[in-house]
Amino acid sequence: MNINHLYIISCFSLLLSCNTAEHVMQRPDMPDTYTNEELKRDSANWAMVSWGAFFQDESLKALIQRGLANNQDVLKTLYRIQISQANLQQARLGRLPELNVQAGAGVNRFGEYTMDGVGNRDSNLSPTVPEDKMIPDPYRDFLIGIDFSWEVDIWGKLKMRKKQALLRFLESEEMLRFTQTNLIANIASNYFLIAGLEEEILILNKNISFQEAAFELGKSLKEAGQDSQLSLDQFEGLLLNSKGLLLQKNRELQQAKFNLAQLTGSYETNFTYASLSETESLPEVIAAGVPADLIRLRPDIRAAELNLQAQELEIGIVRTAFFPTLNLSGLVGYNAFDFSRLFLNPASAIYQVGGGLTAPIFNRKRIEAMYETAKAEQKIALYDFEQTVLQGYLEVMGLVNDYQYLADQISVKTEEVVVQQRSTENASTMFKIGYADYLDVINSQSRSLEAELDFVKLRVEQYQSYVELYRALGGGWI
Repeated sequence: MNINHLYIISCFSLLLSCNTAEHVMQRPDMPDTYTNEELKRDSANWAMVSWGAFFQDESLKALIQRGLANNQDVLKTLYRIQISQANLQQARLGRLPELNVQAGAGVNRFGEYTMDGVGNRDSNLSPTVPEDKMIPDPYRDFLIGIDFSWEVDIWGKLKMRKKQALLRFLESEEMLRFTQTNLIANIASNYFLIAGLEEEILILNKNISFQEAAFELGKSLKEAGQDSQLSLDQFEGLLLNSKGLLLQKNRELQQAKFNLAQLTGSYETNFTYASLSETESLPEVIAAGVPADLIRLRPDIRAAELNLQAQELEIGIVRTAFFPTLNLSGLVGYNAFDFSRLFLNPASAIYQVGGGLTAPIFNRKRIEAMYETAKAEQKIALYDFEQTVLQGYLEVMGLVNDYQYLADQISVKTEEVVVQQRSTENASTMFKIGYADYLDVINSQSRSLEAELDFVKLRVEQYQSYVELYRALGGGWI
């Protein structure tokens, strides 16, 4: 095939590729501000606060440090970054010629009834061939040299691959921050859950002591003929129910400790905790910033956008397959059938330079399928990006809403606990002097216990809402 044929093929390929225009997608719009009035206030942007400033509890911070150092998910993500970094280095070197050192030796024994065998013997009989150039039999071949191959980046494919590898590397870094943010949030959430469970266990032990005292009083009254077996059974039933609930809370506490041990990558479960009353006081007003900050600060949103940009480049890379490629190759070195003459004799020097133009003809359908696949993957990446942005926006709105309402619920529940505790004290006093029956005591104790446990649950839920807000704001990785 001569150069004219190659020129015709390349022109034909260019014409075939004219209908493969690159598809550019529009980024989703973001609201300029939140609808929640509290989020519109001018104050420090919480999305820029690091976890060390977001959480003040020293015991919690020590656990987070341990988790960041030992958690297997974080460590695996670090190695994925190393893979992306190696791919980036490979893509950077892809635009340079590939150089290889060649060194080889071989021996061949040609048959007498072969073209090589007859030709070599005939050459040796020629009077013009000097003795030092006689072809040996068997034929020995020694070669040492450097070869190169280079794909000329006519259409920018290698440049796009380099940029794509950089985007993948940056995406892997964002995924590390995303993994670290989730880990920190999970550790903090379990930490506050453990603090809440221990508080509930204290409340149950205190109430069990009161119920045991009421049960013993009921037995004394029954023996004195002042109370019935029915009331005694009711007291005992309430006591057994509280003891069963205490066992459940202890089981949940141990499981939460196991979960925390897994998050911190440790077999140890005897961690140092602060009680709910000792933990940090939560701020009253949340200043989350404007929605545009989510795109700039949330690792998952930044990773989704980097993935979208990489998929857009993939379309350009696949499109270049429709065009002809130009490859250059060459070799320079020494070649001889006598090793002693391989380097000392300039006549052993060799070189070879060539080039080739390759254009797709019969595999066009396969390239078209790859191109359609790349466009579909780009659309998926766009919708992933839109979904992540929408999810981030609504997460912050929902969590701030929960955080504010939980504060109001806790305020009401605090008053309820005070009232129920006072009711229990009055019912017990009146029962002792005969002005109240056992149902009043049982109902007041049950409601008081329920109110105290609900108060602790609301407090834990508020702390966990605070933790989830940290996660939703992106973790403060700036």
